Amino acid sequence: MEACRIRVLEPPEGIPATNMPVLVPLLDRNTVTAGTMAIATGLLVALGVVLAVSGGHGIAAPLALLVFMTPSSLYFGYSALAGSSSMRKLTGKPFRLVNGLDGAVVAGARVSVPLDGRWLVVRFPAPLRAQLAAQRRLWVLGPFVVLPGVVVPRRGAFRDAPVRGSIPFAAEPVSPGRMLATQRRFLAAYYFITVVMLLVASAFGFWTAVDYPRRDGVVVKVTWFFGYGCAMGALGLAIVAVMLLRKLPEPRWTELAVVSGPASVNQFGMVTVKGRTVLPDGREVTVTAGGSDPSLAANIAATGRLWVLGVPAAGKTAKAGVPGHAVFGPVRFGR
Repeated sequence: MEACRIRVLEPPEGIPATNMPVLVPLLDRNTVTAGTMAIATGLLVALGVVLAVSGGHGIAAPLALLVFMTPSSLYFGYSALAGSSSMRKLTGKPFRLVNGLDGAVVAGARVSVPLDGRWLVVRFPAPLRAQLAAQRRLWVLGPFVVLPGVVVPRRGAFRDAPVRGSIPFAAEPVSPGRMLATQRRFLAAYYFITVVMLLVASAFGFWTAVDYPRRDGVVVKVTWFFGYGCAMGALGLAIVAVMLLRKLPEPRWTELAVVSGPASVNQFGMVTVKGRTVLPDGREVTVTAGGSDPSLAANIAATGRLWVLGVPAAGKTAKAGVPGHAVFGPVRFGR
């Protein structure tokens, strides 16, 4: 039985990618969400142009719409067309396993892998690079790449040569503690970037409140509230980011068997799974996973296993993941 155990979620070898759990629903939902956001932010860009041309609304309000919504519209449009929608068209074909990564090189976050006489260049964040350096294996479908345990694909590009300045991508083992620390640093960096964006948004909110000509209008009240809200949100995220940078002892993992149905994708694009498990004290409880990392719930459903940091307790939320993999998120235990 141990030899037949599924240890981590991976694409099915030799059969269409549509058979990989939650992949197709996730791609479809991401396409709809990104497309909707692209249209909505595009309309706000148009509104900013109208406000700027018509006059009577100050400078800050139309400028804020143009500064924030233009790059947002382009980003969501690209995500829909070149990301989820593009990969969805390839899911009738099987993933291809690339083992060993002989000759692979790296330049910063970009890893170049020799493949069929060309180079597949993919940008990986630090946790995925650490996992790839240790495991030396990935799955390829067209220009898209997934790593073992990771359900979210990353788009690469085929080139005739690797990225300039690349050095050999050496094999390097990664301990669960180092992987967890790498993930926490990456999340902290993401939070700090969000803090900067919130502070800029807050500044625009205050500027709009001061600059808007119609002082008795609802716009002034809303923008004051928006400015204070963004400032408080930035402060809260900054505190969380600093806490994530704290050094932790080597993690202790608790493995639990989970009986669940298949993972599903909800209307918000979150991958969720519900099931039952038995805690170390012998108590049978419900368990729910679904949060910032869609790979966590997908791995629980595919493997029937849950790895929790520390000792889980009924009625509590715990941090969970897959040791040695860039998978990390919250789970909730019932009473």
